[in-house]
Amino acid sequence: MSRSAESGARKASKTADLATPKGVVYISTRCSPHFVDSLEMDEGLGVFPQYRSIIRNKDTLKKIAGHEDANLVIAYTEERKIVGYVAFCHPSSQERWGKNGRGLLYELGSIEVSRGWRRLGLAKKMVALGLEDEDWEDKILFLTGFSWHWDLQETGLTKSNYRNMLMHIFEPFGFRQFYTTEPNVIMDSANMLMARIGARVSDEDRERFIDLVFAEPHTLELC
Repeated sequence: MSRSAESGARKASKTADLATPKGVVYISTRCSPHFVDSLEMDEGLGVFPQYRSIIRNKDTLKKIAGHEDANLVIAYTEERKIVGYVAFCHPSSQERWGKNGRGLLYELGSIEVSRGWRRLGLAKKMVALGLEDEDWEDKILFLTGFSWHWDLQETGLTKSNYRNMLMHIFEPFGFRQFYTTEPNVIMDSANMLMARIGARVSDEDRERFIDLVFAEPHTLELC
């Protein structure tokens, strides 16, 4: 059962508990910088041999949480250690996805579960709780999956199988794959672009998004 709680002037936060063989994990949406500061990062976060995670400490999470329209979802233990997070936010105006300028497009920009807490259902539970807001039906939410960000070592999966695992997580929530001309996505055949188009998004805005997906990089308006 999820329950709602108000956090100052911010939108309502939702919380839920998830029982796991390792103990209860608490999940909260719309976490504030102050709340993030009250927690500690688990040692299994950001441990990737092939790249340096962009989220390496609480300061980065606090910065995300401080954005007015961001929704930072955090999973933490009874010892108040962060064992997972999902960040929903507007894309940067410097990127293709931030050039629509209507505030309609949101990015599921980061998702991670600590190494010692994987395969316990945390990823799906965090995404599910983050998507409970009715406002998502007025938005287009997208995510990009880049193979060089994946922890292939710990999972023992190939790039193709890791990609399929991610699709299995997101498809039940209405995400579907889109082919695109975005250079970073087509750089590796294992990379992917997925999007969830809300039920109340107009046909005009759907078409606008599709145009953005297939736009040639040199035709995009520079900011």
